[in-house]
Amino acid sequence: MKVIVTCALLIFTACSLNGQINSYKWHTYAKFSSGKIDSSIYYNGGISAEYMLFKNLGLNYNFEFQHRSDNYNHLHGSIGSLGGPVIFALGAAAGLANLGTNSNSNIGLWGMLAGVLVAVMPEGISYHVPIGYKGDIAPYANFLGFDWVRNREIGYSEFKYACSFGVRGTYLVHERITALGFVETRKCAPTGWGIGAGIGVGYLFKLRETDAENKTPN
Repeated sequence: MKVIVTCALLIFTACSLNGQINSYKWHTYAKFSSGKIDSSIYYNGGISAEYMLFKNLGLNYNFEFQHRSDNYNHLHGSIGSLGGPVIFALGAAAGLANLGTNSNSNIGLWGMLAGVLVAVMPEGISYHVPIGYKGDIAPYANFLGFDWVRNREIGYSEFKYACSFGVRGTYLVHERITALGFVETRKCAPTGWGIGAGIGVGYLFKLRETDAENKTPN
């Protein structure tokens, strides 16, 4: 019981700290990872962005390309990045169709607005715990993703649901430049659960107003 209470107090204390990393609203980074899915080895590279909605809660956005040793390639993004443009286009088409009529319907405008809102939906969330002043560890869950899976050799091409879960560690190397490492498990609908690890380099920008007022040199 004492161990549980001690761990709870440590977590609460860590979450209440103000680290350098969660003083910024945006964190963008390039990353590379490798791992195993079923019987194949994969290599994954991409660009990610994270918007800090609150001090400890971030919204994740990912755009990635994955190559598997069994000659399958995956282009990965969020469901919003796929559905948003489609809904916007349908709204725009409906609006154009109403131009030559006497209809007062705003379905086209609402459709385009809905498309924009869906397009900016995040793929997942992350929870940040500062480690010291320049370190940070963040478990994350990306559950609104999709993969465009393609294999040219067999003429296969299809959109599939995808998700990933992992833990990312980040360290502020110099001013706003970060270095990071992560381990994760990921899955695309036709495959089993994969396991892998990766590294990345990032940049922080848009300091929070309250932190900008109290910012001191690194």
